[in-house]
Amino acid sequence: MAKVAFWITAGPELEAKAVSGIILASRLKKNRGQDVEVYFFGPGVELVGKPSDNVKEALAMLRDANVHGGYCPFNAQQFGVEEAVSGEGLHGEAAGEALIRLVEDGYQVVGY
Repeated sequence: MAKVAFWITAGPELEAKAVSGIILASRLKKNRGQDVEVYFFGPGVELVGKPSDNVKEALAMLRDANVHGGYCPFNAQQFGVEEAVSGEGLHGEAAGEALIRLVEDGYQVVGY
């Protein structure tokens, strides 16, 4: 089984890029049973906090596939979207801690 972590830094200006990563993560989990996590960092946190309809649909796919998702709480505060992001079922974890945990747990980190 592959262990893949999607590190989403693409924000609202690169929505299509971010959405493609979110959808791929959900499909790898749902259709192939792979061990997948998604982490939103920087502008990616703003994308989740102020989602378009396309982003909302992609996030729903993550939830439906039971993909573990996290975000940087410091970025959420920076963009003023703490409540919106935590309401998406994601958990806050400092970026440095998340990245080290993912690498130490054997995940291949893929950036979007």
